[in-house]
Amino acid sequence: MRTPVILVGVDGSEQSGAALRWALKEAVRFGARVEAVLAYHQEPAFVPATSMGLHPYGEQPHRHPARDLHRAVEQARAAVPGAPDVAETVVVGDAADHLAEASKHAELLVIGTHGHGALAQALLGGVAAKCLRDAECPVVVIPPHAAR
Repeated sequence: MRTPVILVGVDGSEQSGAALRWALKEAVRFGARVEAVLAYHQEPAFVPATSMGLHPYGEQPHRHPARDLHRAVEQARAAVPGAPDVAETVVVGDAADHLAEASKHAELLVIGTHGHGALAQALLGGVAAKCLRDAECPVVVIPPHAAR
């Protein structure tokens, strides 16, 4: 019998941190493996349409997605006694597409939802909505207030 897999979407937000902590607690309870996925859109380093390739909105900070994901995983693991190791995956592209594809090999997908204000809290974020529609395993959505 294979070990169950809990897949977690991580984007660095408080909500995704709450989702990761929740998944780790479930993994401890049920002996599951946890896989954390961070998806991002790679921005061009050179903007050829501008003078001398300078970014029109000022200097953009260099992103380190793998480092960001590892930091989020370590913070979550530190908050959950007995937390298992976490497989960390960084992908370039649409988060919902990657999570839906990865859900084919998971027993559970855990995601946070973004919410600011009453209207935003009443509606799911785009990634959460698409995952609920396209995932091939059950999906748990951690609400914004759970991140506090």
